[in-house]
Amino acid sequence: MSTILTAPATTVGWPSWARSLAATLQRWWLAYTLWRIEQAAADRLYAMSDRELKDIGLIRSGIPGALREAARDHALSRYY
Repeated sequence: MSTILTAPATTVGWPSWARSLAATLQRWWLAYTLWRIEQAAADRLYAMSDRELKDIGLIRSGIPGALREAARDHALSRYY
């Protein structure tokens, strides 16, 4: 004995423009969140003394480069 289950042939979904808008808003939110995290890290690093920065291998003028490198490494780690 076999039973055939059927589902409705059509399902109601979001229109393509709504999916596109949702994806765009999600990307913007992620970019904003990452920017806020980088700003918080920069604030903490700039608040450190020169001696504390030296202990972690940074100088004050190297903070922006270190943040960019950390963001790049984080972005690449998602793909490798």
